[in-house]
Amino acid sequence: MVLVCASLPACAQVNYSVRFEREKSQYLLGEPVFCRFVIRNTGTQPFGFRYRTPSRTLGSDNDQEPRFVVTGAGGRRLRDPGPRPCGNPQGSAVYGSVTLPPGQVHTERWLLNQWAQFEAPGTFRVRAQRHLALLALGPQPGSLSDKPLAFALAINEIAVSIVPSTTAQVEGAFQPYVAAVRDAKNPNPSEAVVVLTSLPQPSFLDTLVAMTKPAGENRWDRRDALNSLARLNSSASWQALLSVLHGGGTEAAGAPGHADDSLRSYAALLLAEKGDPSFLPALIEVAAHSSDPLRGDVLRALGFFPDPRAYQTLFDNLHSAQVTDRMNAVLGLRNLGRKEVVPALIAALDDPEAQVRQVADFCLQGLSGQKFSASANSTPEQARRLAAQWHAWWRDHAANFAPPPPTTCHDW
Repeated sequence: MVLVCASLPACAQVNYSVRFEREKSQYLLGEPVFCRFVIRNTGTQPFGFRYRTPSRTLGSDNDQEPRFVVTGAGGRRLRDPGPRPCGNPQGSAVYGSVTLPPGQVHTERWLLNQWAQFEAPGTFRVRAQRHLALLALGPQPGSLSDKPLAFALAINEIAVSIVPSTTAQVEGAFQPYVAAVRDAKNPNPSEAVVVLTSLPQPSFLDTLVAMTKPAGENRWDRRDALNSLARLNSSASWQALLSVLHGGGTEAAGAPGHADDSLRSYAALLLAEKGDPSFLPALIEVAAHSSDPLRGDVLRALGFFPDPRAYQTLFDNLHSAQVTDRMNAVLGLRNLGRKEVVPALIAALDDPEAQVRQVADFCLQGLSGQKFSASANSTPEQARRLAAQWHAWWRDHAANFAPPPPTTCHDW
């Protein structure tokens, strides 16, 4: 596709071709499936654009992000393996820039397995689209203007064939990526990280576990390695996540002996999403012997376990001397999403701390769909009036109340 912006004088000399194309016509079932984004400067003037590592950004409103829809037999769309954020997508993409002089080509490889799960052999159709702003060069070396010279639009249909494979063939296909991550001298293993964490395999479990530990120069986001262990969904991978929860191998880079609590918290949330009751003793132990913010994250995570042990820990923390414990216990009870927690949430409206009362009111609204007027800085009398309204509502609705089903999304 060649687009020329003739409406602006500066655009008359900007010419380019842009397209998505397949790397090869046939892939083994289980191996990484890539397509290429290719843009060529066919004009006489250089231009630039924003560029980043080709990994998926969830829910991005940025037109420059590529979009892929993969369909199989009968036009049925393949399952999207990406997690579903409840609100704003977590994380962000850090963009750099690329300058493309006349005659030069820029190519990106995009891993289609991030958008579609290829579960069986067959022929699949990929609809690829991207809307890329092309920018003039700025006055400073390496800088770009804010105003686009033109917009490059690529819309392509690509056919991909997936054929049967053996375990040995699939393991062989991943070896170059495993080697790239293990090579400490490789300054940018980003593509290999995307492949290994998007398509984790039992054959390189040890590599994934090693990726949860500090890497020199922050060569990757260790949360991606934790995600890959949860995605692998094997007994060994869950044991590795439990080890991270307990602080194994999470020492922060540059701070020997200091556990990375943010990573431990993320492991707790992934364990909670799985919801295996065998994880509860570990989570309860960490909740009892850790400090905030890890302790608070674990208390909220306990709310995803419909188990008396989780209930008891949360109810006990409603009476903690620590305000944050009481707040997180209330949030954990809300996560349980059960009728039985409503009286405890209403009781929390009498807490001496306004923060706890506000969280309890918020959680009751979420469970019930009912809302009473309340002030963020309510007086004691206003707080008593709000509690009385919830008590009256519960008396009228307790017999027939059924909380809404839990959402299938998550916020981590």
